Formats: sequence, structure tokens, C-alpha cells
Amino acid sequence: MDYSTKDAVECGSASIVNRLPEIGLRKAVSEIIDGLLACPKRISCKYFYDTEGSKLFTEITRLPEYYPARTEKEILRKLPLIHLIGSSDIDITELGSGDHAKITIILDRLSSEQLSHIRYLPVDISHSALETSIRALAERFPGLSVQGIAADYYHQMHLIPGERKKLFCFLGSTIGNLDRDEAMNFIRNIGDTMLPGDGFLIGFDRVKTAALLEIAYNDRQGLTARFNKNILCVVNRLIKSDFDPEDFEHRAFYNREQRRIEMHLEAQRAVHVNCPSTAKPLDLQKGETIHTENSHKFDVKDIHAVGEHAGLFLDRIFSDKNEWFSLAYYKKTS
Repeated sequence: MDYSTKDAVECGSASIVNRLPEIGLRKAVSEIIDGLLACPKRISCKYFYDTEGSKLFTEITRLPEYYPARTEKEILRKLPLIHLIGSSDIDITELGSGDHAKITIILDRLSSEQLSHIRYLPVDISHSALETSIRALAERFPGLSVQGIAADYYHQMHLIPGERKKLFCFLGSTIGNLDRDEAMNFIRNIGDTMLPGDGFLIGFDRVKTAALLEIAYNDRQGLTARFNKNILCVVNRLIKSDFDPEDFEHRAFYNREQRRIEMHLEAQRAVHVNCPSTAKPLDLQKGETIHTENSHKFDVKDIHAVGEHAGLFLDRIFSDKNEWFSLAYYKKTS
């Protein structure tokens, strides 16, 4: 996450432009401080993804307990791509692109001729993840045009080029990280950005048993715990605080009423945190938590409601045989 520079990275036909400075470090600091002064305390999950956080999340997606990544990849391998992409020039814009594993599944299935009509636009808050991805994609697909954008897509959708036909991809279960109202507003914003003929492919983690969900967020190797604690290292750099991640334990559980997994960091002792951006130190009592992530789960009614709210036509739902995960494809028709 680089809020202070506008450096560009060039790699053959691939490049990155950094738009995070347009939001500014001051806004990020203000958002974090407001969350830490709230009751209960919170930190936005977008701050997970520095270099270390992105690396840890990639490792998490390979764990046997973490069903969403492997299940979604199985679905991606069977998508009718000609239906989604067509044969004319198109921009594939992936929001929260992370590593290049999922888009590679799609691109591997396309011919050189089809790739020549595609411009891939990965958008992510992690500059380091974008740089790693575009270098790997430039080597693997030398004829593919890649233009990475380091940005907060929730606030900077206006930066997406709009002159060509578009397929937006919002993969993983990222939509579940937003509160219900935030998710609907975000989806509406996407729909307003789209033009007739554009498509939107989005991942939904489906409602399932609490036991299966909780295992996925409490892996035996402790990677998710390390990932959760690492957000405090990111916060320390941004607001100059002195959180010690070892003062906290990872907690993840299923909230049945809200139909979501919640991730928290629980103080194991009374914690005293110095921060020059606050009038006084931040104090947490033993057992007090910082809420770091929600992961909402969806049913078919929810998937239909998302399209209706955004003014989009639900063309198809693609799911695995267990219906643990779904990719929904929406179209802008008017």
C-alpha cells in the first residue's frame, strides 16, 4: 500500500499506475483512527494486504480447509468463456485482483487470437501484489495487454477506463467482506458504471454449516491467525502506533443471525498502545476485541436481489455440485 508516490512500473506490454495517492495517507490514517476509537473497535479488512498480508493470503487459499478458493477455481475451469467474453475487443477488469491465479485459469483457456482482443485491468490496493502479477502475466502471455491500477476500488471506480466493452470480475468471496448496505451500494455503483452489453462476474460464498465455515477460518497451521495479526503491523506503519501482535489472539466464528463469519483480534492482557495521531494512548482491556473482517454468506435469493438492486439482468449462476460457492454472471441490458 503506497499512498505517498505515483510511481509506475513497466514490464513489456504490462504496466501499473498508482492511484492511491489520490486518496491520500491522511484519509487512510483518519479511517483507521476512527475505527480504533469506536466501540467496539474495528479495522477495515482492506488493510490486510501489504506485501506480507498478500503473501499469507495466497498461502491460505492453498490450504485444504479453505474450500472457497479451490471450489471457485473448479467453477472457473468450466465457464463458457465465449458467452462471457465474446470475440470482439474487451477489457477484463478484475477488482481486488490479488495474485494472478484465477485470471490465469481464464486466460489459459483462450487462443492467441482471443488474447489479442483483451486488455486486462487488475485493480488492487496492494502495489506489491500487482507488480508480482503483471510480471508473471507478461512472461506467460506475451501478447496480452495488462494495465494494473493500484487503487481502492470501493472509492475510485471512476478511474476505470470506459471506452471499450467491459467484463468486470469480482472474484473470491470479497463481496461478503462488505456490510449488506455497503455491498448493495457498491454493486449499484458497478451497475451505473456499466454500459449496455457489459458483463459482471461475481463470486458468492454460499450459506452452509457453521462447522464447515469455522474450520476454513481457523486452520491448523495458524496461517489465518498470522494473517489476522499482520493487520496490526500495517496499522503501525500507517498511523505510527506500537501495537504488539503477540498481545492478541485470532478469533473467528460464525454469526448465525447475520449469516457471516466474523474475525476479531482479542487482547490477551490489558494493552496500552501509543499513537501520535490520537490525543491519548489507545487502551484495551483483557478480552476486548478489534473487529477486522466479516465474510457474509449468500443464498440464491440474495444473488437475485444483488442484480435487481444494480439494475442488472442475472444471466446465469454457475455453482459446484455441493453449492458451496457460486459465480453469478450479470449483464447490462439497457
